[in-house]
Amino acid sequence: MRPARFQQLLLDAAAGLPGVSAKTFADAGHTRHPFGVAVEAGGRTSLWQVIGVGAPGEKWYDAEPAPVLGTKPAPMDAPAPGNHLASVERALVAALLAADPGEIAAVEVYSGLPTAPAVGRGATIDFHDGSQIFINHVR
Repeated sequence: MRPARFQQLLLDAAAGLPGVSAKTFADAGHTRHPFGVAVEAGGRTSLWQVIGVGAPGEKWYDAEPAPVLGTKPAPMDAPAPGNHLASVERALVAALLAADPGEIAAVEVYSGLPTAPAVGRGATIDFHDGSQIFINHVR
């Protein structure tokens, strides 16, 4: 999974969340990071950067390979997205899991970890093709 395609999947998933509007960083005027979404929920806008690690042996300059499908992870219950980052984080991931056709192999949501990583909020998403995407809250 490449960041550009993932960004579109995340936008499409966020579009189905009640009371949420989302747009790409480029459409929101955020130029510091190439991929990500700006999410407005509960009267607050949060920025979620998208970073990718390619599948083993994959070259970023090659055409994106066909998706690899497999067993889907369990769905995740999510709170209604509000003005708390944890609720937005979990709502985004839950919507993404619900929309996934089977490319996602596993998800680790940072708010569910005993010790949060340096970025605080976000998720690591592993795909069946061996690639990974990181969603990091940046503001």
